[in-house]
Amino acid sequence: AASTTVPAGDAASTTVPAGQTTTTTLATGSEPADYSGLEPTWSEVLDRLDATEQSCIRGVLDGAGLDGAGRESAMSRRLFSDDFPAAEDAAMFACLAANTANDVFVAFMVAEIESDLGTEVSDDGVACLRDRTADIDLAAMVASTGHLAADAAAAGAVYHGLADCLPDVLIWPFLADAGLSLDELSEDEKACLRELVAEVDWVDLAYLEEGAEAAFDAVLALSYGLLGCLPDLAGDAWAQTFDGPSTEEAMPAPVGEPVEGALDSADDSDLFVFEAVEGEFYLLHVSGGSLADPTLALYDADGVWLDGDDDSVGYLEPLLFWEASGTGSFHVEVGGYSAGSYTLTIDVSDIDDHADSEAGATVAAVGERIEAVVDYDGDTDLFVFEAVEGETYDIEALPGTLKYLRLLLFDADGAVLDADIGSADSPPLLRWEASSTGSHYVAVEGYAFGSGGSYSLMITRR
Repeated sequence: AASTTVPAGDAASTTVPAGQTTTTTLATGSEPADYSGLEPTWSEVLDRLDATEQSCIRGVLDGAGLDGAGRESAMSRRLFSDDFPAAEDAAMFACLAANTANDVFVAFMVAEIESDLGTEVSDDGVACLRDRTADIDLAAMVASTGHLAADAAAAGAVYHGLADCLPDVLIWPFLADAGLSLDELSEDEKACLRELVAEVDWVDLAYLEEGAEAAFDAVLALSYGLLGCLPDLAGDAWAQTFDGPSTEEAMPAPVGEPVEGALDSADDSDLFVFEAVEGEFYLLHVSGGSLADPTLALYDADGVWLDGDDDSVGYLEPLLFWEASGTGSFHVEVGGYSAGSYTLTIDVSDIDDHADSEAGATVAAVGERIEAVVDYDGDTDLFVFEAVEGETYDIEALPGTLKYLRLLLFDADGAVLDADIGSADSPPLLRWEASSTGSHYVAVEGYAFGSGGSYSLMITRR
């Protein structure tokens, strides 16, 4: 990308051929325009640019052959919307001087924040964001795909800026998912959440879609940090409810008898009802006929989401193992990403070797190795051991055929005390000093796609 430096107010014309970008740098001492309060579209930006930047953008539109309705459409497109960027967007953004690009980027970010949160961002917050994003190559980030996650380092820098300047912006989506708002939290809860987002490694988190191990660490820290700040999220506040067909329309699915069904479209779903017995373990499986990629969700009698699965068997068929929390009617929703036929099977199963409830937790004697198996995707093995206050313990899950293990430590009240995630080369290990004497719980899970296999658990006193 060519770089051109021009004095402020110079009307020199810079035309950018289609497919090429240019970066214009304003001379030292130029005053940035006021971008506050604008609607984030190119037409709103254009009037606030200097003559050189305006000429460059017009050159991009000319080079792309846009005129009339096409030109109007390009200029009215909302920046950073779902259809951003088109090919010309990246070139137009590259026309902006570095300080202009920073001001525009922050103004658009603030506009989205104020729209989502329904509150006004302070001048100090805006200034803080400008400072935190000043060293990011925003034009390069926009040119990649326009989405922050395309450049994990840049995305992480942006999110770290938000965490430093406007932490409530990063807290809000998690609260919204739980049906909560900041106004409902105590000052201590707010402070805990703000400290949490400040400590998250957002650069690692941005690599999540690439499957990087560090990203899983960041997700784990964030998830259990949220539960630590807001323990009620583990209960009713985080409940999801069924909003599909009426439960009165549910079709019977007798345990042990396959049921045939078919979806008419990708938006269609079928709801079934079956009778479960408290403490029994059930296997729920959907095999696709002409439905290539079915999904499965489980709800209680009130329509509250209990569990679900998408891809387990052969990578595209859902398989769910579930221990009934009560006796009575439960609902299963079968969906998919297209139309097609399928078969739903619900069977009683005794496959799980270690229960995932405190009542059924396997006793783990300190100093003795326990052999175990994660039997299926979503299986959690729970163990209980007696700790002595002041003693230090090493808790390690050693891989057998299961290479990717997650290890969690809870107290008797279910509060998370520590967690670690392993890899094929580095098993998870917790070194922990007991703050009280009594029963403590260890959970072992697999976390990679298609997780299942053997491992051993070892708890030793140092």
